[in-house]
Amino acid sequence: MAHGAVTKILIYSQDGLGLGHLRRNVNICYRIKKRCPQASCLIIADSPVAPFFKLPPHCDFIKIPTLVKVDTGIWRSDRLRMNDRELLAIRSEIIRNVIMSFRPEVFLVDHMPHGALGELLEPLQTFKKICPSGKLALGLRDILGAPEIIRRQWRAEGAFEAIATFYDAVHIYGSAELFDAVNEYAFPKALLPKTHYCGYVCREEVFNGAPVEAAQDGKKFVLITGGGGADASYFMDRFIDAVQRLNSDCALQAFIATGPFVHKEQCDLLTRKSKGLPIQVGRMAGDSIRYLRRADLVISMAGYNTISEIMLFRKNAIVIPRAGPSAEQTMRTRIMSARGLFSTIHPHDLTAENLAELIAHKLKNGSGMNEAMLPPLTGASQAASLMVAT
Repeated sequence: MAHGAVTKILIYSQDGLGLGHLRRNVNICYRIKKRCPQASCLIIADSPVAPFFKLPPHCDFIKIPTLVKVDTGIWRSDRLRMNDRELLAIRSEIIRNVIMSFRPEVFLVDHMPHGALGELLEPLQTFKKICPSGKLALGLRDILGAPEIIRRQWRAEGAFEAIATFYDAVHIYGSAELFDAVNEYAFPKALLPKTHYCGYVCREEVFNGAPVEAAQDGKKFVLITGGGGADASYFMDRFIDAVQRLNSDCALQAFIATGPFVHKEQCDLLTRKSKGLPIQVGRMAGDSIRYLRRADLVISMAGYNTISEIMLFRKNAIVIPRAGPSAEQTMRTRIMSARGLFSTIHPHDLTAENLAELIAHKLKNGSGMNEAMLPPLTGASQAASLMVAT
């Protein structure tokens, strides 16, 4: 495949209850378009709010019925009254038909080598049959979960066999220096030549948008974000309690970005509770990047994309990881906080008192980020280059 000749890229983005995979794949689309302006990118997504993010020119998405992961290896339909096998059959057939009609030159599969519960096995066979010269790439975030669990799950599900059988390349969106996924997850030696660490995927293409008004009277601007927000209301509630305990000399103006998956009742509760405090609660209808860039302090969960942007913009941050069911966020937080990239409080230890104390310290003393320990942050460009290269 000659450089610059790619015209059709298909991306499978399974993200039933969140935005992380979709955000990462849109970021990669922008870098593909930067290298191959003539290319068309088609994203197969199952996020209930897809596409949510602004897409680059000549890019579109196909929404398949939503399937939500409730635990390791356990999935359920989020919208339709169907069992998972019935829903998987519909999803698999849609994906296969898209491949047959679109005939991509590059097919990027996000996160799961064989899709949710194996739904990609037949579509992958179809791709190899009708697009024999096409590239098939697997994209993996830095940390998938606890090594012993992922090793056991991937062996049981035949994930490594699927990679060996179908894939031309594996792109890890992280750094071996921070977390060596190849060794931690026991990749077979045969897969090593096709596996590459790309660095962290950030939105290298940043849109300014309407500016966020500066905080008044010298107040510091604090952003509280939980990504999609499905399970973020607990620490947002705790932040409001913390603000009530801050001394008067800790002047701030805060914005709680609830995200599209926070229930309306929870938003209403947060709004009522913050009445009379220097806090605004808002459901994000789009990207929060302009708020993050303006913030003097970011308080967030430890999702891949938010953490990548905290690092990209060198933000003063307090990170509160999700406790479970996956160990992904607690592992990422432990590794990165140990490198001096942000401060953290484990959710089991989170109180209004210790959060208020850390907020006051961070606003007074700044981030103290150890920038020498930042990992590579050009993962989107690296992944795009690898996919469209000869």
